[in-house]
Amino acid sequence: MDVAQALDALRADVAGCELAAFTDLSSKMVLCVSAAGRRAQEELDALSEIAETVLAGSVAEAAQSLIGGQLPASAMTMTNVDLRVFLRSPSSENEALICVCAPNTDIGTVMERGKHTFDRIGAAG
Repeated sequence: MDVAQALDALRADVAGCELAAFTDLSSKMVLCVSAAGRRAQEELDALSEIAETVLAGSVAEAAQSLIGGQLPASAMTMTNVDLRVFLRSPSSENEALICVCAPNTDIGTVMERGKHTFDRIGAAG
């Protein structure tokens, strides 16, 4: 299963998931995306920028003292419009998943399926 297929499977597995993206935190670039519709490049760039900030950048660094000196493995934002979940790859500190979901999406399911997606991407190679 390639990255695009893994992201499509993640969206199919998580009710309410509107976008799943695989991003490189060091370059702040979305490498692959699966979405319920066409998304502007500016939106993808902004999501990647947020992912870098909360998982590796200034917000992540500020949180280190609260979470045992390590950079966070995940972060999320919730509004009445959407739920955004950011997950760092367990095998590469520069890779992450971004999920944009409906606000009532089950967070536990997003986290569990996101981890499974990293397994699928790792197996693809």
